[in-house]
Amino acid sequence: MKNDWRGILKINSLSHVRNGKVIYQEENIYNTLHQLGELFLLNLCFANDGSLLPANYYFGLDDRTTININDTISSLIDEPSSGGYLRQAVNSTNGFTISSVSGIYRAASPTLIFSATGAGFGPVKSLFMVNSADNTGVLISSAPLSNAVTLASGDTLNLTMSLQLHDCP
Repeated sequence: MKNDWRGILKINSLSHVRNGKVIYQEENIYNTLHQLGELFLLNLCFANDGSLLPANYYFGLDDRTTININDTISSLIDEPSSGGYLRQAVNSTNGFTISSVSGIYRAASPTLIFSATGAGFGPVKSLFMVNSADNTGVLISSAPLSNAVTLASGDTLNLTMSLQLHDCP
């Protein structure tokens, strides 16, 4: 178990695909768990009257170059609004697969696919997790990419990630 774990979300792999070929790839991208995200998760687990569980969690992209623990949903910069971009929804009750990897339990997401159509979109430099499809929710977590990514029409950005309380060695 890693002692410097600092969040809940880990991007296991990210692939930028153009014309069927991977043109950029990253693995093991760590996140920052935001203060309000931490509060949201603690309330969800320990002070919930049954109303806090969202139907879906949403994952999106933006162009923040610096991620801070105090970031909120209003801190998002240049989230794409064209080119076919949509936040990706994962159902909160059955969208994740829970398993143990090296003795660490984690909730693995399905592969999230951001597809560019029309003019494409970007650049984007961060992935974020929120509890709403619009900007009324809580920014839970954000993970910085090593390099900005711009998707041309027809490109996809494919991500697999897991949510966990500890990191695997």
